[in-house]
Amino acid sequence: MDIRKILVTLCLATTYATSHTGAVRNADGFRVPSSSTLGQGFLFFSGNYESLSDGSPMAIDGFKEMRNGRKYEVPSNIPSSGGALQASYAPLDFFEFGIYQPIYYDGRVNETHFDTWGMGDLQIYGKASLPTDFPLKPAISLELFAPTGTKDAGFRPRRIWNIKNGETHAYTYGKWSFATTLFWTLELFKLVQWNNYIGNYSTEYIMWGTGINLFPYKLISVIVEASGETKITKSKINDHLANDALRISPALKLHLPQNFNLLLGVDIGLDYFRGTKISNGHWVTRDDGNQKISYAVSGSPKISMTLGISKALDFSWKDSDRDGVPNRLDMCPGSARDMVVNSRGCPVDEDQDGVLNIVDDCPGTPLGVKVDFFGCPLDEDKDGVPDYKDTCANTPAGMAVDGDGCKLDTDGDGIDDNADQCPGTRKDDPVDAKGCPLDEDHDGVLNENDACPGTPEGWKVNPFGCPLDEDRDGIPDEVDACPGTELGETVNKEGCPIDTDGDGISDLHDNCAETPKDYPVDKNGCPLDTDKDGVPDAIDQCPKTPVGAVVDSLGCIMDSDFDGVPDHLDKCPVTLPKVHVDENGCARSAKQDLSAIAKEIKFFKSSHRLIASSYTALNDAIELMRRHNFSLEIIGPEQKINAIMEYMEGKGYDSKQITLTPKSGDIKLIAVGVKYE
Repeated sequence: MDIRKILVTLCLATTYATSHTGAVRNADGFRVPSSSTLGQGFLFFSGNYESLSDGSPMAIDGFKEMRNGRKYEVPSNIPSSGGALQASYAPLDFFEFGIYQPIYYDGRVNETHFDTWGMGDLQIYGKASLPTDFPLKPAISLELFAPTGTKDAGFRPRRIWNIKNGETHAYTYGKWSFATTLFWTLELFKLVQWNNYIGNYSTEYIMWGTGINLFPYKLISVIVEASGETKITKSKINDHLANDALRISPALKLHLPQNFNLLLGVDIGLDYFRGTKISNGHWVTRDDGNQKISYAVSGSPKISMTLGISKALDFSWKDSDRDGVPNRLDMCPGSARDMVVNSRGCPVDEDQDGVLNIVDDCPGTPLGVKVDFFGCPLDEDKDGVPDYKDTCANTPAGMAVDGDGCKLDTDGDGIDDNADQCPGTRKDDPVDAKGCPLDEDHDGVLNENDACPGTPEGWKVNPFGCPLDEDRDGIPDEVDACPGTELGETVNKEGCPIDTDGDGISDLHDNCAETPKDYPVDKNGCPLDTDKDGVPDAIDQCPKTPVGAVVDSLGCIMDSDFDGVPDHLDKCPVTLPKVHVDENGCARSAKQDLSAIAKEIKFFKSSHRLIASSYTALNDAIELMRRHNFSLEIIGPEQKINAIMEYMEGKGYDSKQITLTPKSGDIKLIAVGVKYE
């Protein structure tokens, strides 16, 4: 079996569990209801009409009598329709039960007597949802199908799982059956609702469906669903998936006031896209009087249309505030317990002050307090403090008062707020007649003599009220972390000498103000250099270098040409690699010394023509270039170096490997790009 087809089957199985129950099962969706249940006390009704006539014959290739094999054609456009009535009720939150009764009709098919109205199997179900605050909400239902459907009516089977190997009835399964269905709904931002379910039935079928419901809480919802009925067997699962009922269902739902809903939906079957073929059909055997007939039908009509209406009624008896008025009728939820309320649940006189709520400007007045005509506590002296709280009656008009109705002295300085020009004075502070402090910063120096008003409380001050600064560094002694600083030192906000580079020497005495952190320094703040090689001890990896030695950035003696003779003693500082040298760093063999080779390059007198012995010297230079893979710079008079270049070109060298530098004087050969290992 193709594993990809199995996966497709499982994906589709997350969508449709109500093709067997029809349309308009709750206020959400079309054929795929949400996982929600009715609220406690709600009664839900729905009805729908479905036209299955799509212009195609009800039998793909006519029917034949099984007794004599005679074949009859079935014309197109024979009426085929149906509908259903549903009622459900929720005795508890998150649980409902209900019944669903399908009604069907098929028109006249010549040579048969099936054209009549008929009932489908009565469905009884119970559904429970799991209360959760998560966007994903699950539910489960148990459903029982009673064999109450009409057996001798109908030509087109309304459910694929009605079709059996023996006799098939179009409108009924013919015996008791049951199902278990799992629902789950994902809600996103109250704008998108994704409804899903899958059900397993005693008829070896799964019913599945999935649907996207856009704007489920707006006036108009847009719905797109997929649904089907698929038989589960050990073989031919692909055929069942393709040929059993499978349809796409777009719909519009109108949400009206008073819990009314109207729906217009369309079902588009798989045969609408691929055409109706007998090879995709299902064979039906019917008992037509004294004979049996046989014919093939498609898994689902090509196209059908559904109209639906639903209404929910609220019979809830919940009374959250226990005022005797159910929540559904209570216009004033939250009334106090035992409070007298009207038929709408609103208090008649909530504070019992004798003034009805409707005209009471001060609801909530304490019981027994005298009130005025508008229900507000009396305030005879008009100071804003009701008489029942006022301990200082007859306060003069306009006087600021405290919560007890007495003259207000907020800062407790003995001057009431009405005359206090400095409100907020600290209690027990000496003040003048206007309530203003005589020593505002509490430093012991009166305001009139204080040259530094606003000194923090508790600081020592001089006779003029300014903070003491013994070392005259600009930082008061109270916050000076380094008292006794040398005069002239630049200090930080804590009063300590500034040491910008953190070397322990203040900037005033630091001759090297930018010494790196953690460098040992001398008394002048400069980095220590014990061996005087120019590299500070902090980074000197060779701290005892002899005086005069050339060192690298780490303070170690340099030997640029790696010949074992330090640069400061090396009289031939650019000896080629791996060349044996003497104690002066010069090559022991003249053939390995470019300087010695250059001296052997000679020209005829007053001419730029090379003498024969010069070719030997140039060949020695070429051998060194090949061995050490370096470029060569030739310095000397222009005509002479051109003659040398002409010879070198004859040996296969060009301007990429040889650089000519015209200059008066003797010929010099310089190795360029030598690699030392």
